Amino acid sequence: MTADLDDNTALVPFDEFGNLLRAAWTPEGEIVWRAPEPFTARLQLGQFARGRAAGYVIWLDDASRMFPMSMTEFVETVRTVGVEPGGYTEAEWIAHRRGGAYGIQLYMSRRERRRIRRSGD
Repeated sequence: MTADLDDNTALVPFDEFGNLLRAAWTPEGEIVWRAPEPFTARLQLGQFARGRAAGYVIWLDDASRMFPMSMTEFVETVRTVGVEPGGYTEAEWIAHRRGGAYGIQLYMSRRERRRIRRSGD
């Protein structure tokens, strides 16, 4: 992938049920650290939430697994691929770390994002 996509190869935390954790903490159970792998999924917007420092959204997959996303990435997602009625978006995603929190983002470079947005004009 291109250099302007997060090059952070650090592991990301999931709980034992496959939910991506926003922070490396769970009240009970195990944290499973995984290397970020791109995945294609049709996700549904679940809810908006407020963290200690910033707001974020929770996306749900078809198995109700949760994937947090920062508001910055949410705006980029809406601008690039949009959100269908019912709150659905299908794309290729990757987990990453932004500041002290984990979440997902579109798996494409800034150049690819600009090209997609311009083709919609």
